[in-house]
Amino acid sequence: SLGLRHSFVCQTSTRTMGSRNWRAMRDMRRYRHHYPDLIERDGNGDMPNLSFYRNEIRFLPNGCFIEDILQNWREDYDVLEENHSYIQWLFPLREPGVNWHAKPLTLREVEAFKSSKEVRDRLVQAYELMLGFYGIQLEDRSTGQLRRAHNYQTRFQNLNSHSHNNLRITRILKSLGELGLERYQAPLARFFLEETLVRRELPAVRQSALDYFVFSVRCPRQRRQLLRFAWQHFRPRRKFVWGPHDKLRRLRPDPPAGEGEGEGGAGDPDPLPGAAASGQSSAPGGPRDQGGEAGGRGEGAPEPPSPKESKKRKLDANRREQAPGEPGAQSASEVERIALNLEGCALSQGGLSQETQELGSQPPGTKVAEEVRKRRKVDQVPRSGDSVGAGGEAEPPAPTQPCALPGCPEARENENGVEEAGDRAELEQGAPGSLATTEASVDKEAEVPP
Repeated sequence: SLGLRHSFVCQTSTRTMGSRNWRAMRDMRRYRHHYPDLIERDGNGDMPNLSFYRNEIRFLPNGCFIEDILQNWREDYDVLEENHSYIQWLFPLREPGVNWHAKPLTLREVEAFKSSKEVRDRLVQAYELMLGFYGIQLEDRSTGQLRRAHNYQTRFQNLNSHSHNNLRITRILKSLGELGLERYQAPLARFFLEETLVRRELPAVRQSALDYFVFSVRCPRQRRQLLRFAWQHFRPRRKFVWGPHDKLRRLRPDPPAGEGEGEGGAGDPDPLPGAAASGQSSAPGGPRDQGGEAGGRGEGAPEPPSPKESKKRKLDANRREQAPGEPGAQSASEVERIALNLEGCALSQGGLSQETQELGSQPPGTKVAEEVRKRRKVDQVPRSGDSVGAGGEAEPPAPTQPCALPGCPEARENENGVEEAGDRAELEQGAPGSLATTEASVDKEAEVPP
């Protein structure tokens, strides 16, 4: 049962802090996924938990009506501390507890709780009753915002000296999620994280807050933010084992209050992909851990820029460093013209000496120019698939763009017209004027299908 499992954790609380409780991880994961392996009992239509909240029956054993608890037990802290039978009735769960008189919650009762305003009001009052017992005050019923009560010091002392209250708080968080008050889960877990990790007023609650309270929150986004908050304030940070440090470092901070508040649903993903399901994190003392505590970015440092922003900044820096009179990078059309001129010159020089002997009457310069023109006419003959202009001459091929293949980012231009992708820069990696480099680059572009 939940009580026995959690009691085992409390009995072994002397273990080294910072170790992951695998039993707690499996228990809370099963709860968040709505008990996929649970088979409900056949109660013949009885709903004892609903009847108790309707003030129709007393809790068992040796109990009283719920209205008596809400009115007469509010500041009777001794009774709230010493009586161990009422908590299973005030905050029922779908799993059995140590009080075998209290029946597990059924799905029919869950729907009845959510549809009855009278029952929901009593549930909120029961929540406020237990908050006052722990030295906490519900500041806003609509959001679940909490603050310290005026007598928090004495109540915190009771929490530190009676560890079985950690079991009760876990039960309260679970029951709130079952009965339609999910919005109260994250504020309560956050309150205990602040008191244990930041103010360090509740050292006896810290392990339960990390193992159980945080992972009882069904909303994945809120759970991730709670883990990030815990990771930021846990010391030593390299021993934080409740989530992967690299992903926690990349998480964005909490949004402003009131924005994007959501409630978790069924089948939510793990709190951190690849880590929460198995409970593993990056190895303590590894590169990421060391960077997160000593040598890495400090808390509140700006997030690293994306690869696209880095490319844009490098291109802008190169433009500023370029001299005013220095020519810029050559375009694809200029490279083609240079290649054709160099090719014509190379071909003409090969047969220059032989033709000069046969036609000695012509000047050498005239023959070279005529040979170059002949080569250009041969190169301009339209091939199959080339488009022909109105004058019968082949039109130059239109510049082609690479196909968008899976996994290949498309080239994009920033606001200055600079292409972010660096594929075109490969044309200019060869030495200026190198014929082999230029021809290979041009051929490579020509082979790209339109």
